[in-house]
Amino acid sequence: MPSRAETPQSVVALPLPSAYTVLRVVGAMLHGVALLCMALLLWRALSPREPHRMKAAITQSGALDVPLAVLLRHQADTIDVAAPATPNARTRASLRALRASGHAPMLRELSKLPAIAVSIENEWRALGGTRIQAVGADSLAAALVDGAGLIDSVGLTADGVRLRWGPVQGALALRTVRSNASAASLLAMSPSAARVLVLGDATWESKFVVAALEEGGWSVDLSLTLSPKVTVPQQGSVIAPSRARHAVVVVLPGAPAPAMASLSAFVRNGGGLVIVGSAARSASLSALRAGAPGAAHAGEAGAEASGTPRRGLDVVPVVALASGAIPLEVLDGQTTIAARRVGAGRVVQVGYENSWLWRMAGDDQSPVEHRRWWSGIIASVVSLRTPMRSPALDAEHDTLSAAPLAMMARDVGLPGPFPADREGSPRFQPDTAVDTTVLALAVVSLVASWMLRRWRGLA
Repeated sequence: MPSRAETPQSVVALPLPSAYTVLRVVGAMLHGVALLCMALLLWRALSPREPHRMKAAITQSGALDVPLAVLLRHQADTIDVAAPATPNARTRASLRALRASGHAPMLRELSKLPAIAVSIENEWRALGGTRIQAVGADSLAAALVDGAGLIDSVGLTADGVRLRWGPVQGALALRTVRSNASAASLLAMSPSAARVLVLGDATWESKFVVAALEEGGWSVDLSLTLSPKVTVPQQGSVIAPSRARHAVVVVLPGAPAPAMASLSAFVRNGGGLVIVGSAARSASLSALRAGAPGAAHAGEAGAEASGTPRRGLDVVPVVALASGAIPLEVLDGQTTIAARRVGAGRVVQVGYENSWLWRMAGDDQSPVEHRRWWSGIIASVVSLRTPMRSPALDAEHDTLSAAPLAMMARDVGLPGPFPADREGSPRFQPDTAVDTTVLALAVVSLVASWMLRRWRGLA
């Protein structure tokens, strides 16, 4: 038996691989790594990938919770903007800027956004005031707020809410849970003439209409018919309307015929006209009235002291409205107040008669309500010069949105649902660092393989 020191004759020593062979194998491996990296890059380029999204949200105040500069610097395919509230004007401008810069901001709906709108106009009245109109698509509770604080709470409906209020400080905001509408005042420029001419006969109605207007701060001229042949200017020095002196003419039953003859020219030149009750039956007013006078009927006894005091007044309803006329008040299916434009002037036809009963037979607030009602009617027909927007009183005026949902739909579109993830196809998040590393590895492998081939003397 051979010893351990002796080498078996059957074992043959294998020759070691040469350097040439080692370099060839290493070069082939580097070449394979390069091809594998290039195939991986091609697969990543052709395979569907998960879009790179960035998320932002609109706060209850209508602003974005992420600064615009951050969104502009972010390399995202889309920017999902959650919209639990409507964006204000500044936010809409930011979203438009993102879209113009190549980003794709998408509003995503988290909850139903209410459609609301508000407008405010300075109403020219002797004692000043504003006219506020608000509307909502649903029955919503909203708060009216100006720069000085809460004005009132209102319930919004599709029919809208109309309020007359005193001076408003700054912008007016209509606030709900998920939306804020705001508007600046439309200033009413004072008319060239501001007196009111009341035409009628010597009745309680004439007396208390004049009293209501004077208590409201209006300057009144009064011309009364005492008999078919006697017309007396009780206040003022004229019995005929004049655009140089009068802004509005109120025609009560029994108005003097000489003054009625010039009403058509007065209205067409920009004057305001209020036709009351059965005065609309006058032939000289047929071309001016908002509609034909219907059959008169008495009011409900005792209703003057109720929550609907005008139910207690006699009514001559407005029927067969003229072209362009619109109803302003409807009671029990009958139009009681209607309005129309004639030339450059405005005409309001009031069907109520003997409104003094409201003032005398109502509750303690009736004189105030009667005065405000008459003052509002007169103010609605005063012809004003071109109105203008009030100047900005605060830094937030550039964010006002009178109808925020409509403006959002116009500027950036309505919110849509969040996208659902697709299933089945492979997805990956785009990663620039990974792609750069793989590309660098492929380049290094190709360069090293080429250098080894040159070392071995190959082309």
